Amino acid sequence: MKFASIALLSVSTLLFACSNEANNIAPLALKDIQKQWQLTSIDGKTLETESTLSIDEQAKASGNLGCNNFFGVVELDTNKVRIDKMGSTRKMCEPQVNDIEMSVSSTLSNWSEVSIKDQQLLLTGDKHTLTYSLK
Repeated sequence: MKFASIALLSVSTLLFACSNEANNIAPLALKDIQKQWQLTSIDGKTLETESTLSIDEQAKASGNLGCNNFFGVVELDTNKVRIDKMGSTRKMCEPQVNDIEMSVSSTLSNWSEVSIKDQQLLLTGDKHTLTYSLK
């Protein structure tokens, strides 16, 4: 019985270590996302939009949602990001552009998974995935 317990514990430890190693993603630092980005797609649909995102050395974010400008403070926790205390201008926008703004605004202001792949910034929120390219 003692041997079976030790064997089970060893196998469990080995499986746990392997699963963590496979899922171990290096956390991003502010310097990794501290660039000027251009929105290129939402949920995989390519866009031609004025929407941008700039992040500076003091973790301040600014840019354009599509029609309105925005600003706020970047919070980064492991591989999750959000823009806290986000504010924006309030111009009237075309309905299609307004839809883009709402998707971008909600994704940026709530915690989203963040990753960088092939010089693209991917933000995956509860409802949308935003893809930005270096500007």
